[in-house]
Amino acid sequence: MVMKDDDVIKKVLAYVEDERYCQAVLIDGEWGAGKTFFVKEKLLKRMKEELSEKRIYYISLYGVSSSEQIVDEIYSSMVEEIIDEKLGEENGRVVEKGIFFTSKLIATGMKHFNVDTKDLPKLSDIKKLKDAIIIFDDLERCELEINQTLGVINNLVEHNDIKVILVANQKEIGKINFSRGLSHKYQMAIDDRLELNEKGKTEDSKVSYTKEQLIKRTEQLFSEDIFYKKVKEKLIGLTIYYQPNLAEVYTAVIEKFIKEEAPKNYLISNKQKVVNIFEEKRHFNIRTLIFALIAFEKFYIIIDAISFESREYVAHELDRVLKYTMISAIQIKLGKPPYPWEKSSSKSGIIYYDIKNIVENRVYGYRFVDNYLLQCDLNEKYIEETILEIVNIQKKADDSRELENSLQYRKLYSWWNLEDEEIEDIVSQIYNELQQQKYSPRYFQDMIFTFMQMKDNGFNCIDYDKIVNLMEQKLKTYTGKFERRSLEVLSANLDFIQKYNQIVEPLFQILDEKDD
Repeated sequence: MVMKDDDVIKKVLAYVEDERYCQAVLIDGEWGAGKTFFVKEKLLKRMKEELSEKRIYYISLYGVSSSEQIVDEIYSSMVEEIIDEKLGEENGRVVEKGIFFTSKLIATGMKHFNVDTKDLPKLSDIKKLKDAIIIFDDLERCELEINQTLGVINNLVEHNDIKVILVANQKEIGKINFSRGLSHKYQMAIDDRLELNEKGKTEDSKVSYTKEQLIKRTEQLFSEDIFYKKVKEKLIGLTIYYQPNLAEVYTAVIEKFIKEEAPKNYLISNKQKVVNIFEEKRHFNIRTLIFALIAFEKFYIIIDAISFESREYVAHELDRVLKYTMISAIQIKLGKPPYPWEKSSSKSGIIYYDIKNIVENRVYGYRFVDNYLLQCDLNEKYIEETILEIVNIQKKADDSRELENSLQYRKLYSWWNLEDEEIEDIVSQIYNELQQQKYSPRYFQDMIFTFMQMKDNGFNCIDYDKIVNLMEQKLKTYTGKFERRSLEVLSANLDFIQKYNQIVEPLFQILDEKDD
């Protein structure tokens, strides 16, 4: 079960507040799971509110390559704290962070902001740092050997009484440095004098290794992850696996990354739709969510500005574009091949991601969405043309269905249940509709069948000559595709066929002339 963010925060707070615990806390999670977002946007804020008496520092170990740099990063955080206290947090942010404050540049920089360098801490103060909390993020991305990194952190925990929170993807620890000098490591790994307790190996067996075996032996010899596992029990007292609760983090992501008010409101109102898509795909990567939302904001601004008389059609397209943007972004981030639009001239259409389950794995896709997600190609004119083509076709089809649903002939589908006077009135209205050419020729065969049945049952209001004459007028001006076979009938009742053919003969003649 996924822990709620508040529950994670409560666990961390309880651990760091308890003086009996002297080990570090590890927040473990997959890359892209939103650990850093959670720490900066939620955990840090709560810690500063509830542990206001403590000094709290956030430090990223991304790219750090020496123990001195770790110390320097701590010192930098201490200086930033002084700057924020002197100038106010908002003004303090204009100071360039991340420089090596041990350089002489610091004195000049602080004078510019009217901060007396006497107020700044000394490097020796780090050794005296007490009653503080340091959050080390990106442990697995630190370029320093993991034993050295953990040695520095362990020293802080044991000798300075500092509470440490580590943020990392445990599965990736040690992999950055493992690839360095890999050819030399392979050479050592094939030395059969190194006994690594391999199953199936005997004294008399000839030493030879498959690629997989060689990689495994090299990892056994050089993987920093091996060392990490040995010291983890000593250094880390509490491990919390973090998986984002998308429903909780969604609004915070929108507020932080979506700039325009209209798409922001739209995305907030469609929160559950987006969350459902990610949960159905079992994809909980916050970076993918951010990637997709930023892309959709651009689409929204273009599509929402399209001028079309019936706004509900544009709104419908926005919904479909939102869904496809989310799904396509997930497919791309999972490394799955996108739909091959280049093999088709289509701008949009139904896409099937899995033919084994076509109902659940189909979505209405748009070429322009993939163009942007894959190539950052945002062609506003092309997007507008695509959407207008779709909404025009949809509106035309809806108007046609609406017209057909309003036709009086539909009322005769169960004519035997109607009163005689009502039937006569409907037939009269059908004549008027035929005169106005409201009926497509595809209705003609069925209409004549129905009128023949009614005529045989004594309804003298049926005038074949009048009906066929009105149908002739429609066929003469009709430009769509309608062939003779569409009017022909097959039946074992030869009398019925003869009578039917006699009635529609004038229509057959018009169709034959058109074919000639």
